[in-house]
Amino acid sequence: MKKLLVAILLVFTSFSAAFADAVDPLFGDTIDRNAEDFVLVSLCVADPTDWRDDVLGVSGHAFLRLQCPTFNLDFCFSYEGENVNDNMFRYLSGDTKMGMFAVPTDEYLQDYNRWNRSVHEYRLNLPPQVEQRLWEIMDNHLTGKILLRQDLNKYGCAITVVKYVKKALNGMPIVYAPDPELERMTRREIGYRSLEAHPWMRLFSMLLTDNRYNDNCPLDEKLIVPSDLAEVWQKATLDDKPFAVYLGDLVEGAELTNNKTWLTPMLVALIILLLTICFALTRYQFWDWTLLALQTFGGILLIAFLIVSVVSGSSIYILLVLLNPLPAMLWYWRKYWGIVYSAVLLLGTIVLACQPHMLIDPAMLVLALAYVILYAKPFVKAMIEKRK
Repeated sequence: MKKLLVAILLVFTSFSAAFADAVDPLFGDTIDRNAEDFVLVSLCVADPTDWRDDVLGVSGHAFLRLQCPTFNLDFCFSYEGENVNDNMFRYLSGDTKMGMFAVPTDEYLQDYNRWNRSVHEYRLNLPPQVEQRLWEIMDNHLTGKILLRQDLNKYGCAITVVKYVKKALNGMPIVYAPDPELERMTRREIGYRSLEAHPWMRLFSMLLTDNRYNDNCPLDEKLIVPSDLAEVWQKATLDDKPFAVYLGDLVEGAELTNNKTWLTPMLVALIILLLTICFALTRYQFWDWTLLALQTFGGILLIAFLIVSVVSGSSIYILLVLLNPLPAMLWYWRKYWGIVYSAVLLLGTIVLACQPHMLIDPAMLVLALAYVILYAKPFVKAMIEKRK
């Protein structure tokens, strides 16, 4: 890997010099750097991968393809990292290394051919000076700090593409077409929607996205999903020209199939709520102990996750009110605090459900209602008996 990086750096160092001189390598003629085809820039979007192959690839992947036909250069600049599936603990602890890499296009696409994943190419209509500046920016980034600690709230494939293209534009405005759906959504909700085919991973992802994903922000900062980035840029304009134009597929892979599991978090939460209502009408306490065990076990897992992980988000603290080991530890004295805890859960559920933007997976709100019934049940029964 180190030898490959050194070779890449040498190639781009020499290319920077070629940019500066812009002289034909064969005949010594001065090259027109302002020609439209001196540098060609494309946005490339790869279809999502199976989570068992690459967890971070389930929403697809975005990268830039830069070509200079004059010097016969064709490279893909991609924000890459270690495979999370190989070491999930390193990912949760924030030690996964990621960074921008440049690989010859033919070589880079070999992996997508092997994975049978389609790669779609969109030509960006950038002024020649912007295209050259973009390549120089990428070149300088490669020769600087190569590896970064993984921080998906700050970096990411689509976020990085937007960041460097905007930097190359140097203030030139991209005019975006109105997109009411994206404009009303937060980045948390956009990321949540992109994982529709992976409901359990979607539930887990809510624990990783921090408060920065809850805030409303400009449209271009919401383009965290590669397919959204391609769609929005095709509708945008720069100097009254279409900003991105679909060219075709660099790789024609298998057709996407969304085999969504029927056993979703929402279905599980609804089943638990239904069983809680049914058992609340009986004298059996088996289900009460089951709910208490689930609450305790879930709380211990969340606390362990907080201790181990540096990528936890705001949702985990909200969820700790529901899932924690304290009720089991104080179970003997529940007649003193049970109704208060039940009221807190109910009020929290109502507040979260009325929020204009999602802060926690809706399945957790349904689960909270089951625990409202669990802790309010003794007091409701006592009130009924008094009236009798």
